[in-house]
Amino acid sequence: MTTFDDALKKLLSEEDEAFIADTIDETGYYKTAFQSLKGQGSGLRIGAWIAVAICCSLMFFCIWKFFQVETTQEHIFFASAAVLLNSGQIAFKLWFNMQLNRRAITQEIRRLELVIAKGLATK
Repeated sequence: MTTFDDALKKLLSEEDEAFIADTIDETGYYKTAFQSLKGQGSGLRIGAWIAVAICCSLMFFCIWKFFQVETTQEHIFFASAAVLLNSGQIAFKLWFNMQLNRRAITQEIRRLELVIAKGLATK
């Protein structure tokens, strides 16, 4: 480790350590995910989960309809639609998780900026 890393660890408070420990486990993930549905940009994230629900519902409908139809052309259509809807659902979930990662990284950068500023002010 460099001396910068050592100095930064000394500046981190117990509150920072608790925050880092909280974000590592699964409950921290769910807490963060639900908190992201509030505040700035929450409309897009809520919309993404609505789109996930719609894609999931339509996918199950296509799978059910796949077993009800009689022609090969309809089988191909509903199977393809189910695969595409599943891919859309995955894409929306990936986008949501990328937004969570972006928020977490931004928060960590801000926290480090404050710690560094506080450390420079005390010198």
